[in-house]
Amino acid sequence: MSIRKMKLEDYGITPGRAAELKEMVKDKQYYSLVSEACNRANEFLASHLVKSFTESVGYRQIFKNSNSCELPCTENDFYGYKRKALHEFDLLVKTVDL
Repeated sequence: MSIRKMKLEDYGITPGRAAELKEMVKDKQYYSLVSEACNRANEFLASHLVKSFTESVGYRQIFKNSNSCELPCTENDFYGYKRKALHEFDLLVKTVDL
């Protein structure tokens, strides 16, 4: 299955766990893990993914005033990589919490 079609449930993340993770990514103590998770999901989009997580902004807000004429990906791809990054973050948090 392509990344763009993967849902959180495909990664084994329940709605409750997703809510927990989304709160955790906003916490500055987890910034390095968020950054690492985003890099694992997609190195090219990592900085945009980090911004989306930490500032609670979406694709359109991030790229609304972009200086570039071309966007680096479609909206569907962006959110697919964001879900993958949340999965990577979940894996990283589990290793740190053990």
